Amino acid sequence: MGRFIERRLRLKVNRDKSAVARPEERHFVGFRLRQNRQNGEVEVLLSERSRKRIDEKIRTLTPRNWGQSLATCVQRLNAYLQGWMEFFRICTEAEARTFATLSAHIRRRLRAIILKHWNRRRTIVKRLIKLGVRPKTAWRHIYQARRRTWALSHCPAVDRGLNNAYFAALGLISLHDDWERRQPHAIITVPEKQLCLSLG
Repeated sequence: MGRFIERRLRLKVNRDKSAVARPEERHFVGFRLRQNRQNGEVEVLLSERSRKRIDEKIRTLTPRNWGQSLATCVQRLNAYLQGWMEFFRICTEAEARTFATLSAHIRRRLRAIILKHWNRRRTIVKRLIKLGVRPKTAWRHIYQARRRTWALSHCPAVDRGLNNAYFAALGLISLHDDWERRQPHAIITVPEKQLCLSLG
């Protein structure tokens, strides 16, 4: 096949990037394709390479030893995430959970940065109480088993104090929400009658 393409069609074949395989196993400019077995529709997904790259970029943009303000960190994150989602917005519903997972991971890394800035456990407890966490809950979870910063960043008290609304108020982009907003149609379900209304 390669010989035919080069001789008859006079096209250059990149043998390092060429292969015969199932679509879902190949990388197409950051995407992979998969056919839904139930309805036969083609799903557009992130390639494995794209998923690894976004994970690495998130780690780079949210280092544990971040020494500047949280607002600056969020600003840098948003600048990257907006451009990233502009490219990957064509992903289909099958990738929605991935976007939600990435958003949750970003918030957890930001929580770790905040806890690092607050430094002392007593300070962390006081800040969480100001954010509406019950004192007993805050003291118990922060001092329980002397957990390190990363473990604390996902404990119930910290999740409750530094919740999604907290980061939304800082202007942090949610990849999942941004992806939904960019879809051509939003589906709204009415529970009682199980009706769907398509909005343009």
